[in-house]
Amino acid sequence: MALSQSNIKWTQVPLDHSLSDGDKETWPKDPNYHRPDDSLYREKTAKMWMLKRNEYEPGENYILERLPEGYALFDKPRPSDSTIRDKYLWGHPSGAYFNSPNRFFPHFYWFITGKQGDCGCDLCINQRKRESQGSKMKGKEKETEPAKGRSLGEGYLPGYSRSRGTPVDPEGNPDVWKMAVQTLKEKGGEPVDLKIKEMDNIEWRVLKKHLPPYLEALDVQPSWIPRAGELVMWIPHLQGELRYNEEKGVIQMYDPEKDEWLGTPEWRAGTVGQVPETDPVKMQDIEKPTKKEWEVNYSGFRIETFPDPNSLDKDHSLQYRYVHLNSIKPFNYYHFCLSGIPNTEWHVSIVFALTVMSSFSLLGKNAFQGNWPNASIYCCGIWIGAELYVVGDVVRLKPRGYSLDNPVGEVTDVLVITDIRMDLNNCIDDPKSPLLCEKHTVRLDGRMYTLSPERAYRPPGETGPPKPLSEEEIVQVFKDVGMAGWGNWYHQHDPNLESEISQDMVIGRLFNPEALKLYMRTDQLEPAHLGLDLFSVVYARWFSRQRDDRIPEGKDWFWGDYRTQSLAIDSLNGDDVGKYSAARLPKMWRAILKCLDGNYNKNDLRDAMIPMERGRPAAANSSRSSFAEVGKTSSLVSRGLGGYLDSSDDDDDDDDDDDSEDSKEDDDSDEDEDDDEDSIADSQNGNALGDIPFA
Repeated sequence: MALSQSNIKWTQVPLDHSLSDGDKETWPKDPNYHRPDDSLYREKTAKMWMLKRNEYEPGENYILERLPEGYALFDKPRPSDSTIRDKYLWGHPSGAYFNSPNRFFPHFYWFITGKQGDCGCDLCINQRKRESQGSKMKGKEKETEPAKGRSLGEGYLPGYSRSRGTPVDPEGNPDVWKMAVQTLKEKGGEPVDLKIKEMDNIEWRVLKKHLPPYLEALDVQPSWIPRAGELVMWIPHLQGELRYNEEKGVIQMYDPEKDEWLGTPEWRAGTVGQVPETDPVKMQDIEKPTKKEWEVNYSGFRIETFPDPNSLDKDHSLQYRYVHLNSIKPFNYYHFCLSGIPNTEWHVSIVFALTVMSSFSLLGKNAFQGNWPNASIYCCGIWIGAELYVVGDVVRLKPRGYSLDNPVGEVTDVLVITDIRMDLNNCIDDPKSPLLCEKHTVRLDGRMYTLSPERAYRPPGETGPPKPLSEEEIVQVFKDVGMAGWGNWYHQHDPNLESEISQDMVIGRLFNPEALKLYMRTDQLEPAHLGLDLFSVVYARWFSRQRDDRIPEGKDWFWGDYRTQSLAIDSLNGDDVGKYSAARLPKMWRAILKCLDGNYNKNDLRDAMIPMERGRPAAANSSRSSFAEVGKTSSLVSRGLGGYLDSSDDDDDDDDDDDSEDSKEDDDSDEDEDDDEDSIADSQNGNALGDIPFA
């Protein structure tokens, strides 16, 4: 029988062998460590670890008698549960230890088969990496120019190291944006094109693993389904169906079986904490839940009541429920939901949500391009007010010049997003400056389409009626044949050109008209209904600029570094997030990453709180492992809420641009994508950063 990991079972080893004085120095000194009692393992069997190599015979079964010279097995109570004792096998030449039989098996197999070739265990691989890196650095001259195709943040740019001279953000992570600006200055007038990698930032590492599949899922998901982190109108306790009571002029709950009205629902504003991941969401769920295989806590949405962004009291977010889609409406249509209800009777959470409608934050900053002194940072998505917009989404645009003082015009134009970027104007290369540039602007690029024949594009010399998009073109542009239900769509500009807009021009995502009919409880929908929420959104942004204490005087927007900051919430899904999380220990996280990458020293082992010579130091205020709690913060990142920090100063990061809409040449060159995957190994307590659950 061939020797394999599957047919190896482990048993306790008598530890009666003697160790040299040098070997004893590698033993753990923590009094909590001790040699396991034989009785704990008597019922287990194992293959033999032969004490003399090349003495095993395939097909024979052996009993593990004892460990060889220099190896010892210990165990220690787990910090999170003292009833469980974790085992550690010491003796590897590197001085590190094996924390599980599965991790030790490759070394075991290599040992008994005569040490042929290179050992495939994690400890031997890391040891060879360190030795290889050490030999490469000997006699090597310092690089002064970044190699072509390399990425920012990998150690290839001048000034990037873990030394004191490296620009760092407020949490001590290398500030790749400051480094990028410095590189831009050093290149002078030459173009700079860098992909962003923050290998020393654990949140970036988690985001890199989970964001791409999340964006792929959004690409095939209908736009009318609420997304995690968005604001919605919701009803905690919905009875019957929602119908418009023409007699009272208000939306009420109605029982079709008893043919009676059940009263006005309690509308609230809330944050989408979780979305269904089992039963698919169907369009019919907007009106009435379809048959589900799972209960509502799996097949529904977790909605948390929105708290006051201007207060430290966030208790409202503790009021949550799992509800189906028929209890939810897009927040942009709050005026429709509250029609006929005096504002004195609105739930206070609605006022709180209106307060953050003039906020935005960027998601997935992944590239840096520019020529000194200007540059652009390209992103995967952007949160504007209540909704998330990603590359590929179709957004409805505010009519040019529309305002509360001049409410003229209808929503007829849409933009298919191809790029989301933040432009840095007049960059500042001073590493001590808290700012990246003197002024920044946010832009969304894409091709524009319109329902208005008067605004449609006509080729030069053509005077006849414009030609609408064919059905095949509509499917290719909008990815949903149902969008033809809005009417005839036309190119608004030359198909070979792209347009750019500011975030203030965006009203909301374009929904399938059939879905909007169900949301609005109407049988007829006209092209004019494309802007049913126009006044609501514009009014909400005006209200936000009056009430949000975070918006500086003379500014129109609050720029949050990440979504939970722009919403001013300190918890989501019952877990503390951002700076409020007790598990947020950036210094420990950086040390853990160094250990996982094999570039660590004794100080890093100490900062990572990994058991070593003196054992793991006890937490000052809790017996629970902080590393095991890392999901509290990073789960938001992994679901696309953009929870990694930017070093810019909030007071100067608010965009106050005038509405813009300009055409530019289309760039057909596709940037090569970085397909490298950064895996994060299991931690000591059996938790894997790569397995952090989605929010």
